[in-house]
Amino acid sequence: MKINIRKFDWLLFSIIFLIMVGSFFFVWSAAGFNYALKQLLWVGIGLFFFFSIIRLDYKDILKYSYIFYIFAILLLILVLIVGKQINGSRRWLPLGPLSLQPSEFMKIAYILTLSKYMSFKRDTENFTMVLIPILLTMIPIAFIAKQPDLGTSLILLPIFGSILFVAGTKLRYFLPLVGIGISALPFIWFFLLKSYQKGRIIGFIWPDKNKDWGAGYHRLQSLIAVGSGDLFGAGWRNGIQSQLGFVPEQHTDFIFSVISEEFGFFRASAFIVCYAIFVICGFGIAANSKDKEGRLIAVGLVTMISTQVFINIGMTLGIAPITGLTLPFLSYGGSSILSSFIALAFIINVRLRSQITFAREEP
Repeated sequence: MKINIRKFDWLLFSIIFLIMVGSFFFVWSAAGFNYALKQLLWVGIGLFFFFSIIRLDYKDILKYSYIFYIFAILLLILVLIVGKQINGSRRWLPLGPLSLQPSEFMKIAYILTLSKYMSFKRDTENFTMVLIPILLTMIPIAFIAKQPDLGTSLILLPIFGSILFVAGTKLRYFLPLVGIGISALPFIWFFLLKSYQKGRIIGFIWPDKNKDWGAGYHRLQSLIAVGSGDLFGAGWRNGIQSQLGFVPEQHTDFIFSVISEEFGFFRASAFIVCYAIFVICGFGIAANSKDKEGRLIAVGLVTMISTQVFINIGMTLGIAPITGLTLPFLSYGGSSILSSFIALAFIINVRLRSQITFAREEP
C-alpha cells in the first residue's frame, strides 16, 4: 500500500524523532560514542520495521495474532532453557553478537491477541467473558516473572484492564479480579519474589527500615543525580554522578537520571511533555478509530508505553519501586527500540486507516 502523506501523523512521528535525538546524545554521554552508534543502528532497523508495518493493513496482520502469541510464548520458554544470564536474570536469547529479549515482543503479541479476541466478543454482560483474557494474560506473566523480570510481567496488567474496559467490560467484573490479586499478595511475597526484589520494595515503602545498602543504592544514586542537576543542569557530559559511573545501568534503566543531571529540571521536563503529547495523540487515534480492533490495539499499545514511561521516570525520582523497565525510545537496547517502533507503527497504522475516504479521493 502506498502511504498517504496527508494522513500520516507527522506530529506523533516528530515527537518520537525528538526523543530519539535525545537518546543518541544521552546514550553517548552515559556509555560512550560506540554505544550511541549501536543505538543508531537499532533505530535504523526499527525504522525498517516501522515503514514495513504501516504499509500493511493492521487487520491483515491481526489475522495472525494467535500465531504471534504462541511463537512469543515458545521464545519465553526457550529463553529459560538456553538464555543468556546477566545480573542474575535470564532474559536474553543470544543471536551471534546480538541478544534478543523475547519479553519485549511478547507485549506486542499479547496486545494484538487480546485485541482480536475482545473485538469479536459481543457478550460483555457475563463474568465468564473475562476467563479467556485472564488465561491469555497469566501465561506470559508466569514465564516472564520466572526469568525473573517482575516489572515487564506486571506491565501486562494495566494493558489487560485498559483493553477490557474499552471493549465494554463492566466495572463490577473488575472488582473480583482486584480481590483475587490482593489475596495473592502474600503468596507472591513469600514464594515468588527474590530477596533483592523484596529489598527494593521495602526500600521504596520504608527507606529508613531497609538496612541493606545494596538494595537502596540504585535509588540513592539516582536521586543524587537528579537533585544535583538543579534547574538548568551541569551540561552535556558534565554530570558528576553519570560521568563517574555512580548511577547503575545509566544508559538503560536510569537514562532519565543522566538527562536530569546534565540538562536540569526544565529541559528534562521537556521529555516528559513529549511523552505526554504522545499519549494524548495515541488515545486520540484510538478514539477516532473506525473499528473496534483498531481502537483496542491503539489503547493497548499507548497504555503499554505510558505505563512504562511512568514507572521508569518514577523510579528515577524515587516515587516508584526499582524495576528493570527501560524508557521507551530513550534507553539503550535493541529489543526495547524495536518493540517501541513496532508499537508506534501499529498506532500510526490505525491512524492511517481510520480516515473516511471520500469518492473524490479514490484513485
